[in-house]
Amino acid sequence: MIKTESVSPGKRMKNNIIRKIDYRCYEYRTNPVSNTHYEIIKKVHTVVEEYFKNRPDCQVDRKTYSSNSNNRFYSIKFATLDDSRMFELSFAEYIGRDGVNYD
Repeated sequence: MIKTESVSPGKRMKNNIIRKIDYRCYEYRTNPVSNTHYEIIKKVHTVVEEYFKNRPDCQVDRKTYSSNSNNRFYSIKFATLDDSRMFELSFAEYIGRDGVNYD
């Protein structure tokens, strides 16, 4: 598990930086807001890239894009629901759903 540090008094950086958009789509912000956020992004990105390197048969579209507010995001869209569920199970501790339940 990734260790977090205090960002400001009383607040902590969340580990669940990967956001589930829908059943097959995930994304996370790649431009950090603090040094702690940078370290978390770096660790998660390394693990995500290793995950896909070890699964060459996984059909997935991965790209980086910028939003209107100059935030950069790494987008992951799976071709199949099975691959998406496997990714979700593998990275459950890093995935947030913003209170939405997709099951």
